[in-house]
Amino acid sequence: MSMAELVAAGAPELHAGYFYRIRETSISNLKVEIRQQKGRWRSRLVADTYVIHKTTESAEESVISACVRAFERWQAAAGEGMAYRAALKFTGDHDPRGGR
Repeated sequence: MSMAELVAAGAPELHAGYFYRIRETSISNLKVEIRQQKGRWRSRLVADTYVIHKTTESAEESVISACVRAFERWQAAAGEGMAYRAALKFTGDHDPRGGR
């Protein structure tokens, strides 16, 4: 299944330079990873989650649900990173007398 097919089926579209990897982790487990392309042969994991097989969903729906969960985790982690960077402006020593 290509990236376009995953998106057409309902998976969130990723920014350029990012892709989904669906891989088998054991005999009966699948994992969806969102990876950032790093050069021609390397990539970096940015978010992942296991595929949860429900009897009410088809295999494709289970994979798409995992893509959505991985995307939400990635976005939440990015938001936490932005809050951390914003808080960096407060680093340093703080004079208890108000800077005198």
